[in-house]
Amino acid sequence: MVLPPNDPLPSRLRVDSSDAGLRADAFLFLELPFLSRTRLRQKIQMGESLLNGRRYATSTRLNAGDEITVLWRSLPGPGPLPTLDVLFEDPHLLAVNKPAGVASHPMGRRQHGTVVQWARHRHADLIREGLKQGESGFYPTLANRLDVFTSGIVLIAKTRAAHAAIQGLMTRRLVTKEYIALVEGTINEEGVIDLPINSDQRSKVRVKMTTRAGGQPSVTRYTIIRQLPGHTLVRAFPLTGRQHQIRVHFAAIGHPVWGDLLYKDERLFLRYQRNEGILDETLPARQCLHATRMSFAHPMTGAAITIEAPLPADFLAILADIEARSATTSRSG
Repeated sequence: MVLPPNDPLPSRLRVDSSDAGLRADAFLFLELPFLSRTRLRQKIQMGESLLNGRRYATSTRLNAGDEITVLWRSLPGPGPLPTLDVLFEDPHLLAVNKPAGVASHPMGRRQHGTVVQWARHRHADLIREGLKQGESGFYPTLANRLDVFTSGIVLIAKTRAAHAAIQGLMTRRLVTKEYIALVEGTINEEGVIDLPINSDQRSKVRVKMTTRAGGQPSVTRYTIIRQLPGHTLVRAFPLTGRQHQIRVHFAAIGHPVWGDLLYKDERLFLRYQRNEGILDETLPARQCLHATRMSFAHPMTGAAITIEAPLPADFLAILADIEARSATTSRSG
């Protein structure tokens, strides 16, 4: 495995006998884990990587003694890998507790230090062997994703077979997910939000979703944990799996998730982007949404699995701060 270069000189990678027979793109993925497979394939296709001095195809099988040269237009870097608590692990599945601020996978300005990169770095040796086995081999892949500023359970399938099986359970709605959310305003009763979700064509933010007729059917059930001054702590159960579902649904009923820039006021999110990722000073440094529980029948063994992630310290600190400010206000009044 090669570390990111410190200068723009080409990286030269020698294929030894243990890697003979690997596809070229698989070999590069193992040697340069700080780049996505898509980016590596682009470098091959654009001639920014040469095999023995010549252009080559991503599917080319390598021989011992081959040399691959990788050219750099700009210097990549993985950044520090996150520290993740493992909540569950067996030969098929791995579940981790993602902190707020860590991306599930490379996206936008967050190309490095992601959950999927952590998993593939952790299992680099097994991936190397798995790639030699082809499609049936070991290859950690996300089974679910959380937004950058949402914390909690991320499930990772270790093999393509396990990934297909767990995705099948999710498609049939046989995976129960539970979130804890702190939302703005007072909600007095439990309820169900049944509003279709689709992309927001009027938004300047490409990933923003909205509730509107003609969207995908989307249902979220919720119960009340407790009420805080100006806020309500709820348990949310998404019965469907749409992008940003809980955030979109609670915003649609007038109770956006506390700390959510995009669905509270899009202008706050655009200001955040212009400020190069600095959060608005009027809001907490994360959105108060946490994936706390996931239950399902193990797709490979049939065993009943329940994975739990307790509320993290930064979420608890926000709750304590709200209660402390309310107590101070009451005393001064």
